[in-house]
Amino acid sequence: MARFRANLAKGEQLLDRMLDAGIALEHDCGGALACSSCRVIVREGAHTLSPASEDELDMLERSDALEAGARLACQARAEGGEVVVEVSAREVPARSAGSSPVSVTARAATFLAAQLARHPAAVASRLAIVPAGCSGFSYRIDPADSIREDDTVFESGGVRIAVDPLSLPYLQGATVDLVQEGLARRLHFDNPNARESCGCGESFST
Repeated sequence: MARFRANLAKGEQLLDRMLDAGIALEHDCGGALACSSCRVIVREGAHTLSPASEDELDMLERSDALEAGARLACQARAEGGEVVVEVSAREVPARSAGSSPVSVTARAATFLAAQLARHPAAVASRLAIVPAGCSGFSYRIDPADSIREDDTVFESGGVRIAVDPLSLPYLQGATVDLVQEGLARRLHFDNPNARESCGCGESFST
């Protein structure tokens, strides 16, 4: 479970705030109350959120998710105040002992190493999933100046990679390669968790 803390303004939707903060929270129905994919557990500040409607409670019950503090982020609006919620990590596929959750090809590793060389303070490349693009989620990789306590850190292709706990389930088993398109080069992700990808290859859905 990963925790998210925020001070919400009155009328602000919890789902919108989490997405704006870069939390890759699934929301398959787009907030239409037709699924329970944006379920969270409110650990603190439940009184600062709008009460759950009968329809929301029914959806939680039908998905066997009616536990203490369970809410659908798309239905929770703030009355104003701080909330702390937990997001359940999706099931992470098993991998063989000693293997990396993400593979980086030699070409991609050379490219990332060159990026890191331009940032002397960087200690790793941070790979993350963020809500963006025409298919729902997109990949982001940046030099990381620090390693967070809950990061998964590993080496692949000789490059140190850090992945946050919310992004890891979306990236498990992915391969990062470098492709040449005309005069431009870009990182390409072969991701077994992506159900659909947009034509540009920059975003995906699960």
